[in-house]
Amino acid sequence: MHAKIAGLGQWLPAGVRKNEDWPAEFSAASKRRQGDRTLVDVPTEGEPDLHRAIVKRCLAEEEGDPFLGGRERRIADPGASSAEAEASAGRAALADAGVDAAQVDAVFSWALVPDRLMPSNACRVAQRLGAAHAWASTVDAACASPVTQLTLAAALIESGRARTVLLTQSHLVSPTFPLMHPASPCVGDGATAMLVVASEKPGILLTHSVTHGEHYDAVLWCRSKDKTADPPWWEPGGAFFMGSHDQDSTRQLMQDTVKVGATTVRELAERAHLEVRDIAALASVQPRRWVPGAIAEGLGLSPKIAVDTYESYAHLGGAGAVANLLAARERGLLKPGSLAVMYAQGAGFTRAAAALRW
Repeated sequence: MHAKIAGLGQWLPAGVRKNEDWPAEFSAASKRRQGDRTLVDVPTEGEPDLHRAIVKRCLAEEEGDPFLGGRERRIADPGASSAEAEASAGRAALADAGVDAAQVDAVFSWALVPDRLMPSNACRVAQRLGAAHAWASTVDAACASPVTQLTLAAALIESGRARTVLLTQSHLVSPTFPLMHPASPCVGDGATAMLVVASEKPGILLTHSVTHGEHYDAVLWCRSKDKTADPPWWEPGGAFFMGSHDQDSTRQLMQDTVKVGATTVRELAERAHLEVRDIAALASVQPRRWVPGAIAEGLGLSPKIAVDTYESYAHLGGAGAVANLLAARERGLLKPGSLAVMYAQGAGFTRAAAALRW
């Protein structure tokens, strides 16, 4: 028995934040390079190889734009539940596949900002959908989680332990970025879902993931930039924010984004005995607008196969890769029998890709 993606769904909040919603002071501060720019500025020093040359060119194209290629992004209401957002996306994926929630055997959830540390969003998602016979669990590899979820779902189905698995992802992160934060235009809110089912023909051909723990401190939730002054999460100590305890590591990962993505996809293709040139669609995470197309270019492919929704949604974390897969289908790139690749990378640091026969 094989596994395939039978349904895709997404939920986007009604709120829209456009570039003109930022005060004029924001653009002025951006020009002066003010504020914490750890998650914004990408270094270009050093001898460039092919991949770094692509990054350097892309950065030059967005130079002077304080919104880094974004035009609008969806913003959830204050206090919005990420579990409810995932349930809405899951409901859409079930409807897309024509499958009743009662048939779901397992629900895997990932939330960058879960409703609670414990219990998991997955429990609420399953209950809200009426998946009364499913077991539910968090699957967390940060923004690489969609591929990790696909790996586990395919393994369950191929081993006969399940026939229908729902995967949900949520990214309700905008409240953690004050409006004047240099990275605030780069993030949006939303949730996505994939329904994976048993199939006679291969759909999820192979997944490939590698974790590089040496970058553990590169991007993390913290309450102080100083690692020695950052209290454990269970102790009082102020509000959490997305930051870094190892800025050199952060800069390296940002500078090598294209190289890391292209290398991961090439490794996947080699393991799956596939030709990179046969990839018809690339659905990638989009920490910046240019990242999906730049990875395609780094693979020697046309950037046109890499759909991005950054201009409308900004960075959606792991949900961005699924949103882009859905957009690729809507734009006619996922024809029957075509080869698609999903690429995702997440803090910790995990890089992951999945080969999908549509």
